[in-house]
Amino acid sequence: MEQEQTSSIESIAKGMAEAIKTGKEEKSKKKSLEFITGDKLQALELEGVEFIVDGFLPVWLNLIASPPKYGKSFWVLDLCLSVASGKNFLGYKTNKSDCLYLALEDSYNRLQDRMNKVLNGDKAPSGFISSIHASDLEHGLIEELDEFLKEKPDTKLIVIDTFQKIRSDGKRGQSAYSLDYQQAGLLKSFADSHKICVLLVHHTKKARDVTDVFSNISGTNGIFGACDSVYVLSREERMDETTKLSITGRDIEMQELQLSFNKEKCKWHIVGTTEEMETEKARQEYERNPIVGTIKKLLSIEPKGWSGTSSELLEQGKKLAGCYLADNANVLGKRLTALEKPLFEFDNILHGTSKNRSGGKKHTFHFGYNPFTDGK
Repeated sequence: MEQEQTSSIESIAKGMAEAIKTGKEEKSKKKSLEFITGDKLQALELEGVEFIVDGFLPVWLNLIASPPKYGKSFWVLDLCLSVASGKNFLGYKTNKSDCLYLALEDSYNRLQDRMNKVLNGDKAPSGFISSIHASDLEHGLIEELDEFLKEKPDTKLIVIDTFQKIRSDGKRGQSAYSLDYQQAGLLKSFADSHKICVLLVHHTKKARDVTDVFSNISGTNGIFGACDSVYVLSREERMDETTKLSITGRDIEMQELQLSFNKEKCKWHIVGTTEEMETEKARQEYERNPIVGTIKKLLSIEPKGWSGTSSELLEQGKKLAGCYLADNANVLGKRLTALEKPLFEFDNILHGTSKNRSGGKKHTFHFGYNPFTDGK
């Protein structure tokens, strides 16, 4: 009996020793940190960023967001049809490939109607593939997409409309940020591993931050952080004729474009950059300003320059513009100060002030020096 106990103890000890040894061996087999030195990194010949739409939409994980009913489904449908047929999108060159459009909030009737409106009589490209059903991330979406790519290996663009339809609840106690980053991260890993573009269609929050449109994306910053490029459609007022498209990303230039939606053709097109549109708007407001009109008429009468007090300019406004330029001389003086920069930028008109004999202020307007014409 005593020998059996001793044998059993020795057996346990031997087993423990083997387990410790095996554990050490397993630990020694673990990979060390992978690294590369600067000189070797510099010498690597790496592939450039691949674009689905040149200079506009790269591969990897991307997201477009806007409030509901802004036309983003028409935006992504036109994108898919353009890429599948190799036609330009918003004026940018596309790299032709098959596309999968997951229209998860649509019926085939609605999708067909919308597609025919965008095509406007053209034949649908065979490379445009669509579905209105897909599992969520917790129940096999990634596996379904893997299988799809095996069957359709020429697919380089997958649009998921909308992101919310393929999301899951997550684990109990998991933070909102962790869940957002995890779920977006799964799609990023999928896009990265296949070197394709996955574009998520998403919504913005009801509460609007006018200082940063990207902070308006629904959910936490976990979504924004996981995406490689983000596109946000916004307007100051819902009924505005133009829509601002704000773009930021790791591989594209941060920019703002002004878009217009053609309701007859159901297509978006670029009308200019935000900077160009704001400049044009400022120019139009400037040209409509009766103070500017009065000054320009005075200089057409006296091309060498005009000078006078604010009260005298008010009187000239009544005659030449047919209206009061301001409620009083003091208000007009402040408005003239605000107009100094646009007067010079748009019409090369310089504004100066000096004191007159009575101690009041006198305003002077004359054309600035032009090195191409003056002195000749």
